[in-house]
Amino acid sequence: MGARGTGADAVVRAEFGPFDALADLTHARLLEGYAEQAVQDCRVWRTVALAAGDLQTVLYLHYIEGAALLELGRGREAVTAALDLLGTLEEVDDPLWRAKAYALLAEASARVGNLGRAMDALAEGVRLVERVPSGRYGHLSATSGVAAALQAVDLLEQADALLTGVAPLGRPEVDLHVVHQQALLSLYWAATLGLIGDAAGSAAQSATAARRARRLARLAGIADEPQMVARGEVIEAYALCRLGDVELAAVRARAAGDRFLVRREVLERTLLHLVLAAAASAAGDHAEARTLITGAIADSRRLGRSTWTAAALEALAEVDVAEHGPHPAVDAWTELGREALGRVWSERAGRFTALQDRHRLRQLTAQTDRMARAALHDELTGLGNRRMLTEALETDVGPRLALFVDVDQFKAINDRFSHAVGDEVLRRLAHMLRAGSREGDVLVRYGGDEFVVLVPGAELGPASALATRLHAAVREADWDDLAPGLRVTVSIGVGPVSDVGGVGAADAALYGAKNRGRDRVVVSDRP
Repeated sequence: MGARGTGADAVVRAEFGPFDALADLTHARLLEGYAEQAVQDCRVWRTVALAAGDLQTVLYLHYIEGAALLELGRGREAVTAALDLLGTLEEVDDPLWRAKAYALLAEASARVGNLGRAMDALAEGVRLVERVPSGRYGHLSATSGVAAALQAVDLLEQADALLTGVAPLGRPEVDLHVVHQQALLSLYWAATLGLIGDAAGSAAQSATAARRARRLARLAGIADEPQMVARGEVIEAYALCRLGDVELAAVRARAAGDRFLVRREVLERTLLHLVLAAAASAAGDHAEARTLITGAIADSRRLGRSTWTAAALEALAEVDVAEHGPHPAVDAWTELGREALGRVWSERAGRFTALQDRHRLRQLTAQTDRMARAALHDELTGLGNRRMLTEALETDVGPRLALFVDVDQFKAINDRFSHAVGDEVLRRLAHMLRAGSREGDVLVRYGGDEFVVLVPGAELGPASALATRLHAAVREADWDDLAPGLRVTVSIGVGPVSDVGGVGAADAALYGAKNRGRDRVVVSDRP
């Protein structure tokens, strides 16, 4: 199920890969409620996309598989899918994809009760999605994923604010999915508040859900997606039912149900059954109401939807009261359930604080890293400074050689062409040093127009060759494009590094190069 180590030829070419049609088909299956088939398709088609080097489609198929597993209530497998996605992303520098992967990991971890990992992943997902400007499908998708993860840990205000801030793409067939998520979020919020006894809050969220559901139906109509129109109508019907208008809710639900291909994985099936159960109970058909609610409870439990299971159980208790009248046991169990859910709900403040603490810790770490980098790096060239050289000489072990580089007649360059030109000469020289060095070399601006390169190893040959290449590159560079008439050369000394003398041998060799007329390389083999 993993796609780790996909190979150097597997690269992200664009936001969508050449095999994107496979991801589209799989996503459509998931939206239609065929989550199990979507999982299987992802695993088969990911192999095809991987063989073709289409990493972008591989990423989408990983993500869709994880989302489908969550829909099926298979949280542990979804965690594995999220970790596989993160493994694949080791080869890709894409903050939006990393945000989606961390959001998936957060939601899956919350589903299996690992709140510590969920909050860590969620903090990273929120940070990444906030770094990227909106206006792309990737941003919309990543924001949607992070909002779902926030909902999974009951940070509903934050989830709602994130979705509200999504800029529409102007494509109804895409934008409707954000509105769909917003409508279901409001409905989940309403159900949760109802379960803990906050009737006013529940009514307010139900009204918001109804409004968003109507907008969803309008967008789906424009996009010519009748199934989504029907789902919007079912959401509105359940919201109306919670607001007490059972008769109108039933009319809407029945009309939508006639056009709705209902599958157990789709939440709207549960909502439809709860509305029809309320209507049946109001009409005195308590047996039919129980049958519908029992089915909703079974579906919700199988798919790991604990809040909707609790809402259905509350509806079942209401049917019992409607048929048999009030009973102290029902009131006692309702109160007990509300107290338990209320305690869970009150933990949201702690989770929000934990999320903020993770943000502050990351900001502090980033600030510390920036300060540490500033303390060891030269601001003009980006190379290390003398402090970095000192630390490298004190901490590194093993034989090394040093190149001591000096720009010839640098003061004359500043005097004739300006200090701005002189600064650019130093920046370009630093670029040449980076281009010619190897991994493990330490590059330092020693001060003024002097540079030092530490090269691991005891053989003079590689260090001498590097010095020769650098000397030639400086002589052959087109300095005239920087300032007409400008000519730049360097003198370079090469020598071994000693525990006592440090880079003294290379410094002495540089002095020899200067004495011999500059613009040359001198190599010393003395320690």
